[in-house]
Amino acid sequence: MGMLRDLPVELWRPILASLVRSPGVLSSERQDPFSEVRDIVIFLNRDVKTHSALLLVCKVWHHVVTELTHEHLHLTSEEQVAVIANRFEESRMHSIKNPLGTCTRRIDLQLSNPSDQCLNALVRILWCTPNIEILINSNYYLAMNPTFHTTPPQAQTRTEIIDALIETCSKSLRRVEWTSNEYPSWSDLMRVLRTATGITSLTLANIYGNLTERPSRYLALPNLKTLVLGDSPSFSHASLGNVPLNAFLTMLAKSPEQLPSLQRLEGFSPFSPDFLRTHGSKVRIVRTVAFTPLLHEIIATCPNLDTFVTIFPHHILDLLSHPSLKRIGIFPISEDPVGVPSAIFSAYIMKPLEDLLCQIDESQLPKLTQVRIRNIGTLANITEHPLFLQKWWKRWDSRGVRFDDKDGRPFNLVSSGNDSVLDKVRRP
Repeated sequence: MGMLRDLPVELWRPILASLVRSPGVLSSERQDPFSEVRDIVIFLNRDVKTHSALLLVCKVWHHVVTELTHEHLHLTSEEQVAVIANRFEESRMHSIKNPLGTCTRRIDLQLSNPSDQCLNALVRILWCTPNIEILINSNYYLAMNPTFHTTPPQAQTRTEIIDALIETCSKSLRRVEWTSNEYPSWSDLMRVLRTATGITSLTLANIYGNLTERPSRYLALPNLKTLVLGDSPSFSHASLGNVPLNAFLTMLAKSPEQLPSLQRLEGFSPFSPDFLRTHGSKVRIVRTVAFTPLLHEIIATCPNLDTFVTIFPHHILDLLSHPSLKRIGIFPISEDPVGVPSAIFSAYIMKPLEDLLCQIDESQLPKLTQVRIRNIGTLANITEHPLFLQKWWKRWDSRGVRFDDKDGRPFNLVSSGNDSVLDKVRRP
């Protein structure tokens, strides 16, 4: 083992990286909607014991593994943010050439009601991390005295955080997401998008506050491939008629040159007709709820559409007609575990699901090759209805269409009993 440790660090680094990194964690592209890998899997796949053991092997390994473990920061507590801020600042003082913060390429924020002190520490982290490519902001704010009917409060991403992001990471930034109820203000969002022109993926649950800039100003995002708008994954009524998001799309609907690389569009009703007419021909992937008022216009204005994902149980799809659509996904409105009596599940899940599959079956889709049901969350228990799955597998198989589950496994291999139990075990 001593001889192995003496190998050049250039040989050990890729080997250690394969042990420390979670697959896909540093990809600036969002996962394909049919991929079996999700961000939660990336977090769960972290093998802390292996990381700790590798740190103890020798000085060289300790240095390399320390750098690798700081490539991706998943910040979930105020204590953790403070520790990382102090560590990065200390490293910068002692190592001017290669401070530890320069290794960080992705930050996931998942802080509950973060205090001012915590946010100040986050600003300090950003000033030390000039190579960030991915920033996922899932900070969430809860009402102090919540009731059943309380709507979670909206919060603004602090301008100091935006300032640090622009000053340190605008050249490296490729993927930015605001996924919960903390959003950038309109002016701060515009500053980010006008400076970080290399962004390829943008997710906006909302935009905070009133518009301070006329939407008529020209905005171009030359490298943007993926645009996600609204409260994903449910795209609930809260997104319908959203004024800031509609204004944002209006800005981007002036010319096809504003989004020359666009391929993927997700959201509820912020798909404006003008936006679709301007950019629809580029779009390959659409994800939305089935009763989106503009669904037929989406389909009609996206002649090169390859993949359509509908959020279930928003299931009124009507008959579709499309010359190139190859994949249809039926994904749950929630991926959280849900337990309901079997009679209710049959009435409110299985019956609408039957109707939806019938609508797809009767649609004019000559290129269709795959129908996937993501059987987790509200759709997890469909595996307890093997006759339903067998019937539809035979129907799709007779048409040469693959009918599979969340793991890409054909439904003819799924049955009740042991397979159902195994499926629950495999569920992330």
